[in-house]
Amino acid sequence: MLMTDNWTMSSNQSPRFSPEESRLLFGPDSSTPNTSRSGGRPSTAGQKVATLRTTVNRDHHLSRFAPVGILLAIMWIVEIVDAILPADLDSLSLQAWNPLSLYGLVTSPFLHSGFGHLTANTFPFLILGLFIALEGSRRFWEVTIITALASGLGAWLTTMPGTHIIGASGIVFGFFGYLAVRTWFTDDIIRKIVYFAIGLFVLVTYGASMVFGMAPQAGISWQGHLFGLAGGIFAAWFIHRKRPALDAKK
Repeated sequence: MLMTDNWTMSSNQSPRFSPEESRLLFGPDSSTPNTSRSGGRPSTAGQKVATLRTTVNRDHHLSRFAPVGILLAIMWIVEIVDAILPADLDSLSLQAWNPLSLYGLVTSPFLHSGFGHLTANTFPFLILGLFIALEGSRRFWEVTIITALASGLGAWLTTMPGTHIIGASGIVFGFFGYLAVRTWFTDDIIRKIVYFAIGLFVLVTYGASMVFGMAPQAGISWQGHLFGLAGGIFAAWFIHRKRPALDAKK
C-alpha cells in the first residue's frame, strides 16, 4: 500500500525567486516582473514564459547501427548498377603499384566480382559491424577507416603490379581482429567479460575461415586479408591505448 500526505499550498505561499536568482536559473528575460493580476493569480498575457531545455544524446539508441546498414546498402546498390550497366565499375578499384589508382582505397571496398562475392562478405560485415557499433557510430567509423586503409595499402604494396583489388573482405578481417583483442584494452571487469564473450564468439564462428582466408591462394587477395587483420588489431590498440597523464601546468 502506498501512503501519501495530502498537502496544499496557497498561491501566496508559493516559492518565489529574487530577480537575480531568476536570471541565474531561467535566463535574463525571466526576471521581468508582471504586476497585472487577475483573481489573485499572475496574468500570463504577453509574458514570456521561461522554460528549461534539455538535450538527449540519442546515439546510444538504434542510430548507432545506421552506418553498418548504410555501407551495406551502398555495396548492394553499386553491384546492382555494375550488373546493369555495360561499363565495368571494377576498373575503378585499387590497382597494385599504380599511384593513380589510390582513390581505390575508398572505392574498392564497395566493388565486388559478383553477387556471390558480395553475399559472402555481407553477413560477416553485418554481424561483426553491429558488434563494433555497440560502442557507438563514431567507434564504428574509426575502426572501419583504419582497417580499410591498412588493408588497401598493404595489398597495394604486396600484390603483383597491375592487379585489381576489390571487395570488403579486408575490412571484415579488420573487424575480426579488432573484436578478437578488444578485451585486452579495458580495465573494467564487466566490459572485459563482455568483450571476451564477443571475441570468443567471433573466434569460434569465423576463426577457421579467417585463417583459411589469409593463406596464399590464387585469385584471392590474401594480402588484403592479412593487413586488414593487422589493421583491426592496431585499431584496438590505437583507440583504447592508455595515454599518459598530461603534466600539470606550471
